[in-house]
Amino acid sequence: MNRFNDFVFWTKNTLFRQDAMKLYKQALLSEKLPTEELNKINWEKRKKLIRFAYERIPFYKEYYDDNHFHPDMLKKEDDWKLVPILEKCYVRNRRGDLMDSKTRRSYFAESTTGGSTGTPMKVFWDKRFKIEITGWRAFRWWNISPADNVGIIHRRVPKVAWAKFKNRAMWWPTKRVYLNAVSMTEEEIEQFVKQINDKKVVWLQGYVGALERIADYIIKYEKKVTSLKLVWSTSAPLLMNVRVKLEQAFRCKIMNQYGSNEISNIAQQCPNSPHLHIHYDYVHVDVVDSDGNIMIDKEGDILVTNLTSYVFPLIKYRLGDRGCRLSETCTCGCNLPLMKEVKGRISDSIYTPDGLYVDGNYLNSVFDNYFQYLM
Repeated sequence: MNRFNDFVFWTKNTLFRQDAMKLYKQALLSEKLPTEELNKINWEKRKKLIRFAYERIPFYKEYYDDNHFHPDMLKKEDDWKLVPILEKCYVRNRRGDLMDSKTRRSYFAESTTGGSTGTPMKVFWDKRFKIEITGWRAFRWWNISPADNVGIIHRRVPKVAWAKFKNRAMWWPTKRVYLNAVSMTEEEIEQFVKQINDKKVVWLQGYVGALERIADYIIKYEKKVTSLKLVWSTSAPLLMNVRVKLEQAFRCKIMNQYGSNEISNIAQQCPNSPHLHIHYDYVHVDVVDSDGNIMIDKEGDILVTNLTSYVFPLIKYRLGDRGCRLSETCTCGCNLPLMKEVKGRISDSIYTPDGLYVDGNYLNSVFDNYFQYLM
């Protein structure tokens, strides 16, 4: 950790981003709260969001009335099962009716989904919540600072001279190196790895597929990366064979994250567990069976509720992923609940010519215990 970088980073945020710092301090306090108190905070946020959506969002008023649900029905936790599930088709076809027309458009942040579970679609985040503070909180678990020099692999990176200058000035004195995930030639990867070493990059963030491609390059050409302390893997399930490859190439720990374009940071891993801590003070996660029954310690469809977005509420939204929320607690001291790492998307299944049915989710994980034999 560079003390000067750290001092400048937190001073700038304290002076110019007081709203973000307030949220960050609240987040640090929340993770240490007793489970009962965390549950109460989460429950009150859900009820508040539900009532807001019913009174202000045209779609929810219509949808809840059609399904004979009213916010007054939420008396206890078990009543949460009464809230209708929000499917992707509603978000895609009724996007305008899901927006709060009374909120200033300057609070809307646009995002486009990747389309991995269907056709890409446009959604919105609420700018009033500073999502980066969830990442700052996770860094503390790993003894990393957001002010440390960083490498970023993304599809949107500064390209023109003015954008690069503006980026350097904004993040000074932290050094940030970028690799465009859209066009990763071997020459560009070579230059990126060189910059990681030259600028003593401490943490690296990128799509898991892009990280694996860089790892393949490092291993193939026997390159050495000397300064990294953490690699933050995003955007897709981190399979065990890929994790082992990344650890071999980058010679550091790998932090897995679960998120989506609709809700960017749902859960993150700490050093003490292979599981992920749900950012439970800002996101609610349900896992349901095919009948919509909420389950714990069993795999099912993941539903998410963004507790911080009032401009475009997503409540019990089926993301299209499969996962498992856990009843166990972590040994790290953080009381945010755990979920298993997401195995993958809801998969198609296979029927063989003789009628044998093979579940697609089985194919996703069949080699989990034999990862060392995968190429």
